[in-house]
Parts: sequence; C-alpha cells; structure tokens
Amino acid sequence: MAFSDIIGHKEIIKALKTSLVGAKTGHAYLFMGPAGVGKKMLARELAKNLLCLGHCGDGEGEGDLTGQCESCRLMERGLHPDFIPISPIGNSIKIEQLRELQRNAYLAPVLGTRKIFFFPDAELLTEAAANSFLKILEDPPAGVVFLFTAVRIDHILPTIRSRCQVYQLFPVPPEEITIWLKQKGLVESEAIELGLTCQGCPGAALNWNGKKHAQSESGTGIETEITIHDIFRQDLLELFKIAVEIEKKERPEVLALFQAWQAELRQNMVILAQTAGGSTAKIRDLLFCTEKLTTAMTMIESNVNLRLVVEEFFLAVKVHAK
Repeated sequence: MAFSDIIGHKEIIKALKTSLVGAKTGHAYLFMGPAGVGKKMLARELAKNLLCLGHCGDGEGEGDLTGQCESCRLMERGLHPDFIPISPIGNSIKIEQLRELQRNAYLAPVLGTRKIFFFPDAELLTEAAANSFLKILEDPPAGVVFLFTAVRIDHILPTIRSRCQVYQLFPVPPEEITIWLKQKGLVESEAIELGLTCQGCPGAALNWNGKKHAQSESGTGIETEITIHDIFRQDLLELFKIAVEIEKKERPEVLALFQAWQAELRQNMVILAQTAGGSTAKIRDLLFCTEKLTTAMTMIESNVNLRLVVEEFFLAVKVHAK
C-alpha cells in the first residue's frame, strides 16, 4: 500500500506529502467522507509515513515509501505496536477507553519517536468521552498524533474539529474508478457498471463486486448476504427475522450492507434505463427504495437503533410494493 495506490484525492495527497517532506505535520487530522471513499486508507498511509523509521524513500510512486523498514513492514501486516486503533465497544467509544488512551500516550513509543491513535469511527465518540481528552488532543505529548475518520462532519463535536486539520474527501469520478477496477482484473463492462453505480466510492464498488462473486461461486444456492431481490420477494415476517440477525452485526458492517443494496439498486436502474421499453414504473419503485436506503444510512450514521432502522426500511419497501 502506498499513496500512489489510493484512487482520487490527489490534492489532499499532495498536501500531505508536502507536509511530510517539509517535516511540518500536525498532531491531529480528521478525514471526512462517505463510506468507501478511501478516508481510512488515506489515514493509514499517513500513519505509515509518520511512523517510518526514515530510510524507506524512493518507492515506485513519487514520494512513496519502499516499505522495507521494520516499522513499514509491521504497518502492512497490521501489527505495529505504536499504531493504536480506538474502535467502539458496542455502539460507542467509551470514556474508559479514552482514559486508557491518555495513560498510554505518555508511555514511550516501542519503535521510533512517534505514537499514533486512530479513531476509524470517530462519530461514535460519546460526548463525555470526547470531552475527557480535549486537553491531550490540543497539547499532546511529543510524537503523539491523532487520526480521525468519520462519514459526517456534523456528527463530530466542534471541540474535536477545531483541534484537527480537517480534510473533506469527495466522491471519485466514475471514469477513474472504472480504470482502477479494470486494473484490479474486472472485465470492462463490469468495471463500467460498478463505476457508474458506486456513487464515487471505490470501496463500495469492491465490496459489492466481492459479494456478487461470492454468491455466484458458492454453487450451493445459499447466498452469503441478503440482496435487494431477496427483500422484494420475502414476506414481512421473514424480513423481521432477518432484521434480528442484522442487528447482531457491528454498525460499520450494517452500513456496508446497505451500501451494497444501494449499489445493487443503481445497477438495476442503469440496466432498466438502457433497456428499450424499460418500465418507468419499475424505475420509480427502485428510486423510492434508493431514497429510503439513503434515509436509513443517515440514521445508521446517527447511531439510531439498528434493528429499528432495518425494520423501518423493510416495512417501507413492502408497503410501497402493495
């Protein structure tokens, strides 16, 4: 993994590289953008560069690392002792986790001179937890860096935002995603279709493609995940049973599932729009479902009860179908 492997966001990458070369990096960064747009990948690559032991320059891309030092190899394997993810316990990041972070922050790094705390789901910080570490966030120990990623900036407390360098990631043009998908081995027609339907989020395109191939290659007739087609054909009682199972997943997993449904709907709309005599009524039905999905995803991002969100979506689809 390197900056040159990240699709889109060229101006942000350029700014980050400039700060790295000039040794003018900050102590806190917030990357914002829709799920699958690449913000976590960008944050991890920045972390790898910050933690590099200093002799990994001259990689394949301009300003990239070769990844040969011990620090870079550990980052690639997800084993770096000074890269500490702070993930939610249940549906939120608790104040106890932030107290442990503050104790850890004052311990010397295991390798090199830096220690990085990464919040991949920063919107799940409770207000009490966020307020408990504002002082160390504003004035951290030498070498400590905080990285945050979140879907919506209005879900991040102003007291957190004001202490970070904020980067907003925007959807990647479909043409770039199509080229990137072809480089990953997808046939041109599939790459074009996914590029058009993933809403500028490369991660969502890969996620949807992976689910589709997992289903087609299983050969058992048992699908690995419920699809939009399943939702249309199942009765409401069965869907409510499915909602109980979905509730057991982590919130990012449920969001990814909804993104896959959204991509599936958009694929179907593209196919219908390109088909002579395509049903206008059917397209309107798919648009209705897409709007309901968008609302549901906003609710998921807002920490609304997962089962309630899923059941409301299923109910809206089935009532509309009647």
